[in-house]
Amino acid sequence: MPEPSLVIGVLMLPGQVPLDLAGPLQVLQSAVQQGAALQVRYFGPTRSLAWMGPLQLSGIEPLPHEPISLDLLLVPGQYRQCLDSATRQTAVIWLREQAASCRTLMAVCSGALLLARAGLLDGRRCTTHHSLLDELRKLAPNAKVRGDCIFTEDGNYLTSAGISTGIDTMLHWLTRTQGHRMALQVARELVLYWRRSGQEPQIGAWLEGRNHVDARIHRLQDALATRLDRPWALKEMANQAAMSERHLRRRFTELTGMSLNDYLARLRLQLARQLMHETDWSLARIAEASGFGEERQLRRVWQRFESGTPSAWRRLTQR
Repeated sequence: MPEPSLVIGVLMLPGQVPLDLAGPLQVLQSAVQQGAALQVRYFGPTRSLAWMGPLQLSGIEPLPHEPISLDLLLVPGQYRQCLDSATRQTAVIWLREQAASCRTLMAVCSGALLLARAGLLDGRRCTTHHSLLDELRKLAPNAKVRGDCIFTEDGNYLTSAGISTGIDTMLHWLTRTQGHRMALQVARELVLYWRRSGQEPQIGAWLEGRNHVDARIHRLQDALATRLDRPWALKEMANQAAMSERHLRRRFTELTGMSLNDYLARLRLQLARQLMHETDWSLARIAEASGFGEERQLRRVWQRFESGTPSAWRRLTQR
């Protein structure tokens, strides 16, 4: 007999942030195409919603009067100017009553604020978009709000920073329920460069130092990011940027706020973290693949930018 479907509920409210909703749902849809037994139901205070201008979302079931059993309840974020106080309060009351009947609750971006208003995050590790962290702390003063990661898991609660991180969080849930192989198949289907662990900072190394308009420096940064296993001597980097070595060092620090060596080390450290999470490779092999050359150099750079040890971090992310 076929395995019974896992039932996912989605809370549909006015002002739904497009990728907060569509990103996690695409993960689920791709998993279904790969053979996962999943059923998605949509609940909300209205039968349809205006969404992205003239588009309409329909097929929304009324909020159940009695709690129903759900394997996952997804709470996407909303543009708050679109969510009136009465509708918000209706959603908060329903979440408070429904929570105990959900195996897992997952909030994306400002969806965490709804969980906080419902009193569901007290004593829990949680996160939200970096622009909303202070508000989350005010709404849930007893929560352990983290701003140094893209998603958190505490018991049966998942919260994420929002937008693209909803995809990462849903892939994490998929790993927990459908296995690592299924999650990797979906990640490949979605052409994701890597599946993040949740421990990455919200403003990660791949985006750090990119807030400038110098096309030559961007070209160099792109080249470094795609070929981190190369030794990258200063002369080669200067040729890539079409600058003298002296001018490149000065210009790079001026635009990014860090030296070339520190920037390259941060990129390599990000790749090393990715490989530690996604593979069972030894630290020596990871050090070579990420451009550190040897394990000792990886550990030395780790001590500069991270706390603890690589092995401790690896155990934490694979629990």
